[in-house]
Order: sequence, then C-alpha cells, then structure tokens
Amino acid sequence: MHSRDYAATRPLVVLHQGQSRWYQALLTASLHHNLPLFVYASQPGAALEAALMALQPLSFRGAVLEDPGLQALALDAVQHQEPEALQARRVDLVLPEVTGTRGFYQEPIALAHLIRRYAFGDKALWLGPIRPELAQGLRGLTKVSVLSRSFPEGESFLELLPLPQRGVVAAAEAQATVVARQADLILYAGGNLPLALLQPYHSVIALKPLPSEALRLIGEYVPPEEFQKFHLAALFEALGYALPPETFVV
Repeated sequence: MHSRDYAATRPLVVLHQGQSRWYQALLTASLHHNLPLFVYASQPGAALEAALMALQPLSFRGAVLEDPGLQALALDAVQHQEPEALQARRVDLVLPEVTGTRGFYQEPIALAHLIRRYAFGDKALWLGPIRPELAQGLRGLTKVSVLSRSFPEGESFLELLPLPQRGVVAAAEAQATVVARQADLILYAGGNLPLALLQPYHSVIALKPLPSEALRLIGEYVPPEEFQKFHLAALFEALGYALPPETFVV
C-alpha cells in the first residue's frame, strides 16, 4: 500500500461487549482485498452515544455494532434510520453523513440473500425463539409458519409479514407436525427441537447450532457460520464493498 493509500484509509470500529466474534473476520477480509479501512475493535461501555457522535468529526468510515444490546441502544442514538432499522428497532451499522449519523440493520438482508442463494423452496417453518427483527428477511418466501410458545406470540410475528405470506401458528407439537410436513424449509433459531418434525426432504437454515442427532433426519443443512458470513458481507455491502460471503472466515 502506498503512502497516498494510507492517507485515504479511514477507521471502521467494531463495537462489542466482551469478546468480539466479528472483528477478526472483518479485519482479514479488509486486508485481503486492500480496502481503505483501518478495522479495530472497541468496547464503548456507557459511552455508545458519544462514540457514534464522534464518527463524523473524526472522519471514521463507520461503526459496526455486534452486540444485540448495543444494537438496540444505537437506534435512538442516530439521526437517520434505514427502513430495516426502523422496523427491527435496532442498528448493526452506523455511517456518518453531513446531516448526521445513519443507522442500518443488515441482518435481515443477509438472511434474504442466504435464502435466495440456496433457493430453499418457498414454504418455511420457523422453529425456536421468535426473532421479529428478522421477519423482513423472510419476504422472499411464499408462506411462513411458526411453532410458538403461544398463539399471540406467533401471530405477532406473522403480522410483520405481508398477508399472503402468513402461514399457520402452531402452539403445540401435534399441530406443528402437520405444518412441518407441508414445509420444505426449516428455519431453526435455537432451543428445543422436536426431532419428530424433521423430514428427509427438509432443508434447514440454522441460526444456532443444530443438535447432531438432527443431521441424519434432514436433507440440506446450512450451519450458523454460513449465515454469519452473509451478515458480514451485507455489512460491507452497505459500506460500498461488494464482497462474496465466502470472503469471510468465521
């Protein structure tokens, strides 16, 4: 890298709480592709708002927010929010602009890209803890159903989707068995996994590690690491760098 390239390099800070899982992958990708970024990690503690306000005067490229708690707090600390951030009520990337900081939420975009890449059917069943912030990532599917702890919780999740996409809320495993047979994609978000629901024709996108005994019962399997790669790629895409998910080592 020449001296003039160093002059153009701008900091990108990864804000986290504790041990960062994203920093090394973002740094390695940046170095490998000679991006004009100086990637480093920091724990903002109680100074999150001040850290975000300093992005513009200090000529930062932006801030990546890794921790879900920081993502929620950052929403009210930015001046402008992209539609995904507004709906999800959280922010995972903040970019400075002349008129103030702008908050993005790229995780549902990453999920949509992941589903599109692997073309996993069009009827999905969500298993595990409800994550309303990811509902936008499911809009490429024809029908989405959910196994929920309660009917109101499941209904509130499906209401985030366009009406034609809303499937069935199953509040008991017996109901879910019927729904699962009609699905070709399982979205596993962690927690208890009723193995009786799984079929050999199911493809599974796992947001959390899938129990090993489930692997022999299904067809295609996408592990959580793949979703993380797509998320990191979506973050860099919003920065203006279109890198394939395979770039990121997690």
